[in-house]
Amino acid sequence: MIAKVSVKGQMVIPESVREQARIRPGDEVDIGYANGLVVLRKRRPLTPSRVRSLLLAGSELPELTSKDEATVAQAIQRVRSRS
Repeated sequence: MIAKVSVKGQMVIPESVREQARIRPGDEVDIGYANGLVVLRKRRPLTPSRVRSLLLAGSELPELTSKDEATVAQAIQRVRSRS
């Protein structure tokens, strides 16, 4: 599908995409840019049940080791040095 951007930077999300994503009038979307792609994502409210499911999903993650922590620290330093 092709959508045209207006002079004001606006565009219409095609109806079929809105239906698939369940985007309704008044919904908020997150917009980002990553690796050459513009990404739209419907924003979902943080309800108590969603918080609970996120916490439960996080409990299945493996334990971080000191090597993992060092790798994360190095990645953060690389990103900060680019700024």
